[in-house]
Amino acid sequence: MSSEQKTPESPESRTGHGQTAYKRRLAYKHLGIDPNAVQTAPFLRTNLRRIARCINQGQDERPVHPIDYLCSSEDPDALKVAKVYLAVPESYRKLVTPEAYCQAAGVSPHRVLELITGLAVRFGADISSILAAVTLPRVVRKTIERALGDKGTPERALLFRATGLLRP
Repeated sequence: MSSEQKTPESPESRTGHGQTAYKRRLAYKHLGIDPNAVQTAPFLRTNLRRIARCINQGQDERPVHPIDYLCSSEDPDALKVAKVYLAVPESYRKLVTPEAYCQAAGVSPHRVLELITGLAVRFGADISSILAAVTLPRVVRKTIERALGDKGTPERALLFRATGLLRP
């Protein structure tokens, strides 16, 4: 059987000598850690998956990994993990556990989850503010159009309250 025709049951797959296993070993070599020495934190992977689903929902572009958020932080711990994460070639990053990045950077998985969560909340608020600012002129224009109509009494009252002509 040629190497292009490996099956999940092939000896290469079972012994970890396939292409994926080789790339995984290279990725851990970039980190300078032994993959067998990485302590797992199941809560981290589960929560990162949930965050990834939220931040990539409805997105047509290349999915963003939550660890990518750390690159936008000014926190020293976030930057340590981001530096370690970026040291691994992009095509190998998914082969490394999130705990391995934490361990290589010397930062607790709890701290990394805290940082990513905070950044996700901040980015969400920033995006909401931007969307509100961009759409506000259209909303005001539409409210005025409706207020000028025969059945626009609620919209007129809203405009009067917003401009201070009518008390709340």
